[in-house]
Amino acid sequence: MKILVAEEAGFCFGVKRALKLINEYLKNGNTIQTFGPLIHNIPVLNNLAAQGVHSVDSVRNIKKNKTLCIRTHGIPRHVEKYIQKKGISTLDATCPLVKKEQKIIEKLDKNKGRIVIVGDKDHPEIIAARSYARKVTIVNSLAEAEALPACAQMSVVAQTTLNSEFFKQVVAILLDKAEKIEIFNTICQATQDRQQAVKKLAPQVDAIIVIGSKISSNTKKLFHIAKEKNKNSLHIETCADLQKPAIMAKIAKYSSIGVTAGASTAPEELERVKNFLQNL
Repeated sequence: MKILVAEEAGFCFGVKRALKLINEYLKNGNTIQTFGPLIHNIPVLNNLAAQGVHSVDSVRNIKKNKTLCIRTHGIPRHVEKYIQKKGISTLDATCPLVKKEQKIIEKLDKNKGRIVIVGDKDHPEIIAARSYARKVTIVNSLAEAEALPACAQMSVVAQTTLNSEFFKQVVAILLDKAEKIEIFNTICQATQDRQQAVKKLAPQVDAIIVIGSKISSNTKKLFHIAKEKNKNSLHIETCADLQKPAIMAKIAKYSSIGVTAGASTAPEELERVKNFLQNL
């Protein structure tokens, strides 16, 4: 069996940065809690939990004797203000590209016109991002874009893990919705690189395996893109998922398999999957 790994796969800069910050903090004997899961990857979160790093889901559960690590997706402004008011020690692991998106929205809020964020309204990144403006409109489908009424001025921002082709389609619709429009392509380069890499790889192999959490936005979009290019695409969370008899029997029939991984998937997991397939 021939195994090909996508040119771009696994941990992105923002995730590497966040884990480095936490590991350095832990080495100095500090105790850490995170506001919400640091990233969307269960094995990585389990590893952090084994080191005593747990997440809290409410400001009421924040322990004042621990440093609060702000997740890579960022946190809403009212939560940040509460933390500052209470004098809680913080470690900001917000991805710099998410921070850039927040600053753009905050600046746009000072101007007139409609602010549109293209993304999932329930995703923590968007929940945080929308708090930087008094009023925003969230669009996550072509139908929602079509339904927007016309206006004089509009600014459009993208969720950093958005499918780049989908963003282009939405923008094409919104161009006819305003007399003046500003487009901010805030999709992170790592996301675009991984999407382009799987587009290139998928037609070259019999099947594609996408590794990453089922709750990871960028991984789900990566799988969707892979599926469009290769019907034999499989989304797994860990190498253990491949060891199910039915899946093993299926993949054993392929002569070539491509492997990619979401931006929050550890390189060790990618290597485990690669070795398993080679041994199979």
